[in-house]
Amino acid sequence: MHGRGYVDSGDWKAARYIKAKMVDAGLKSFQEDYFQPFTLNATVFPGMMHVKLSGKDLVAGKDFLVDASSNSCNGKFKGITLRKNSLDTTIVAVQKIVNSLSVKRPSAKMLMVAKDGFTKHQYAVLQKAISETNAYGTRGVVEFSDNKLSWDAAAEQMPFCYLHVKEAFPDKKKATVKVNIESKLKLNYKTQNVIGYVRGNEFPDSFMVFTAHYDHLGKMGNGVYFPGANDNASGTSMVLNLARYFATHPVKYSVAFICFSGEELGLLGSQHYVSNPLFPLGKIKFLINLDIVGTGDEGIKVVNATEFPKQFDSLVNLNNKEQLLKQILPRGKAANSDHYPFYLMHVPCFFIYTLGGISAYHDIYDRAETLPLTDYDDLLELLIRFTDSF
Repeated sequence: MHGRGYVDSGDWKAARYIKAKMVDAGLKSFQEDYFQPFTLNATVFPGMMHVKLSGKDLVAGKDFLVDASSNSCNGKFKGITLRKNSLDTTIVAVQKIVNSLSVKRPSAKMLMVAKDGFTKHQYAVLQKAISETNAYGTRGVVEFSDNKLSWDAAAEQMPFCYLHVKEAFPDKKKATVKVNIESKLKLNYKTQNVIGYVRGNEFPDSFMVFTAHYDHLGKMGNGVYFPGANDNASGTSMVLNLARYFATHPVKYSVAFICFSGEELGLLGSQHYVSNPLFPLGKIKFLINLDIVGTGDEGIKVVNATEFPKQFDSLVNLNNKEQLLKQILPRGKAANSDHYPFYLMHVPCFFIYTLGGISAYHDIYDRAETLPLTDYDDLLELLIRFTDSF
């Protein structure tokens, strides 16, 4: 499925798979199809992805990432180095430093920045200056850091190239970088949410709802993709397992199952849904969003626990009674997953994620074969019992 992004129809292939599982489970659809289409913008990297630093080939995904909003780039460039000791904390100082370099033919050069040397404020100032000046007319930026490489998704495309390199800042004053990167901005790309439900046997017009986003970061060039096993194949599979259970064990309320696209681009699928609901939002008894639930060594955390203390206490009491998860920790409201657009519309909801285990996140190492699913079954059981308690 190509990382369930927007290259090679990765999102579409994932959506078709989810629909097939809903059909197999016997779920009903609200419309003629299980799909709710919408459009989005996304920057994608469908082709070339080669970087060579001072003669050394870098491995995509392991040694470097291209920024999610980077433009295309093809050529060999001389480096202009920026270090902490040549930077103040104001934009004016940044501009003076770069201007003092007397850059000739800036389009034949790239800025090389040692990120780890700056304070957070200093680096924010530098980033703002680079953005406002289109990298001072250079072809782009190579950012060096020893920190973990973590990718993202972007709905816009900057006018220059931007690379994140996991390597020490080059000692050579005349470092060079050779780049061949293909970037495309897809406008009004057609994608879809996938939605099904089980009819309640007593109050079919009211709903319990389970949600998860199925999209991930997709591909970065021809040879690298981001599997997204924990984020969020784990949550999507949990929703499908809940669907399969409730299809054969209906409860008094209807139970809806919604798998969103566009979450990594800014909760786009869930925002589209709340603007175009397939049943009244006021009819939702409770909604649980599942995002990153593939571990559980240290229990779970519940976003919105402090907003809905009665339901949180019920969840904790059920867990204590059945001794399922190690612990359930509360958290306040947060705009960090697909529950949030519903919360803004006054829908009672939780966002649940598991704690402990692997640290792979938004990288090439978030793979199914290394995802432990430590307390996956226990969380599934807890969610079933929580639904039964309404």
